[in-house]
Amino acid sequence: GRGLADGFRALGWAVQEVDYRDFAAKGGSGRISRAFARLNRTAAREALQRAVLGQCRVLKPDVLLAIKGVGLTSSLLRQVKETGARIAMYYPDVAFDHSGVSVDSFDEYDLFITTKTFQLAHLEHLLGRGRVAHVPHGYSDGVHRPVYSRIMEADYRADVLHAGNHSASKQRWIEGAVDAVPEATFHLVGNRWRENAAGRPLARCSALGERVAVSYAEAIQMARINIAVHMGPTASGWEDLVSTRTFEIPACGGFMLHIDNDEVREFFKPGVEIDVFSTPEELADKIRFYLTRPELRMQMIERAHARCVPAYGYAARAREIADILASRQGIRAT
Repeated sequence: GRGLADGFRALGWAVQEVDYRDFAAKGGSGRISRAFARLNRTAAREALQRAVLGQCRVLKPDVLLAIKGVGLTSSLLRQVKETGARIAMYYPDVAFDHSGVSVDSFDEYDLFITTKTFQLAHLEHLLGRGRVAHVPHGYSDGVHRPVYSRIMEADYRADVLHAGNHSASKQRWIEGAVDAVPEATFHLVGNRWRENAAGRPLARCSALGERVAVSYAEAIQMARINIAVHMGPTASGWEDLVSTRTFEIPACGGFMLHIDNDEVREFFKPGVEIDVFSTPEELADKIRFYLTRPELRMQMIERAHARCVPAYGYAARAREIADILASRQGIRAT
């Protein structure tokens, strides 16, 4: 969201942000803290709704752009429309069944933009083709960048890193690689890895916990190889082909091994800028191959970064969204 907001500002738009995180209770990990957070969730969403509507009534914006739309209801969106604003959604998630996301509200959006090509047919059936568009994920231009101007082979802290929250599908990929390449050091960034490591091959990995902003970018750059795998199949049957990591890893100066599919090949050239894998055996083979070829990795890092930056940043995605708003809704920055 912040990356898109900054992108719109660079285009000359006046942007007022209303962030759900400013209203949500900061719960801890304990049982009492989690119960307290649940009790406060409704109050937080009501506060968010009051803030969104209040800003729209004061500023009379041309467009309200929601990012995922957590806490935004049909009733609220109808009230926003009464201020004269058009309403657009940028939805960057594989599924719609998330707490606070009201599928019933989707019909209120004048324009619904998804990052997932596999959602297009469903959304077009639900809303009509003229109200649906696709704009891919990206990276945040001001945050996802190399931290160090030069990395020597002796500087790396890990042979292999995966950045992303735990899922059962990811665990199978990582455990297969750990078993097949026991001589390599593995780091894991994200939530719930430690809880799932006990008695498993994951216990041989270093779980670094959550990393955000510069610390996230630094962890990516300081690993020789970054594995990009996704959450796995969802209840809907949908499964990610690309994610934010697809673009963040090259933008941060990391070498990327990405799970193979046609979509990632539209953005990067395997064997030239990144490489891909389809089976656990292929992943292990390529980890061993690239660990012994530091010069080749560095060349591919440079090519992938040049391909990604700035073409795949959220500043560029903001321009794509602005063009869609202009062509379909007649909304332009003034």
